[in-house]
Amino acid sequence: MERKRFLRTFAVAAAAGPMLIEACKKDSASGTTDSTSTSTTSTNGSTCTVTPTETEGPYPYVGGEITNPLNRANVTDGQTGVPLSVNFLVVNTNNNCNVVTGARVDIWHCNKDGYYSGYGNQPGLLGTKSYLGETWLRGYLVTDSAGLAKFTTIYPGWYGGRATHIHMEVFVNNVLKKVSQLTFSEAISDVVHVSSLYASHGVNPTRNASDSVFGDSTTDLANETLALTGSVSEGYSGTFTLGIAL
Repeated sequence: MERKRFLRTFAVAAAAGPMLIEACKKDSASGTTDSTSTSTTSTNGSTCTVTPTETEGPYPYVGGEITNPLNRANVTDGQTGVPLSVNFLVVNTNNNCNVVTGARVDIWHCNKDGYYSGYGNQPGLLGTKSYLGETWLRGYLVTDSAGLAKFTTIYPGWYGGRATHIHMEVFVNNVLKKVSQLTFSEAISDVVHVSSLYASHGVNPTRNASDSVFGDSTTDLANETLALTGSVSEGYSGTFTLGIAL
């Protein structure tokens, strides 16, 4: 979906909360859904898969992620929650799974209570909230010589109608190459969401398999689920391979 169309959708969504669920669905009509699961095997025997394409929304950076000035590894910006470290490994599925250096990776997600920074009139657990002008839980990094972008954040909460998730985009030479989302094992999400900082919201009733974005393909879901190690007390960490075709 073109970025201008997204922004029009979000302007309406800000005034009508239920439309947020529609804004999060796969956009197969506009051709942004890429359910290919083609794998590439490199010369050293490793394999990589093109990351499925998903809808961008809701709540991208105002004006689009390419205008996001927040170049930072730690995106928490004062938000509390279970610590989460995510290393994004960007690889080229058209080049033997070799890493892509200098790629820009943008992420954004909701806080523990299910709200996004930068937007007003958001319905949710704590009622309708406005976080206009705030920038927490969003930012970008450029991949290093190992193809990695290493973010420090918190484990996302959830909002009605969506599985727990993080939004992400990849730019190469200022050209958007991938829009997608990642999710988590429900065995971990359920533990996090009943821990002390999240307990008032509780377990997310929308499961990955029934989610409007992740639920239409078991293959895509497997390629969009971040494997984690850790605990609520120590925090969680994992590496997500972002396969793009260059």
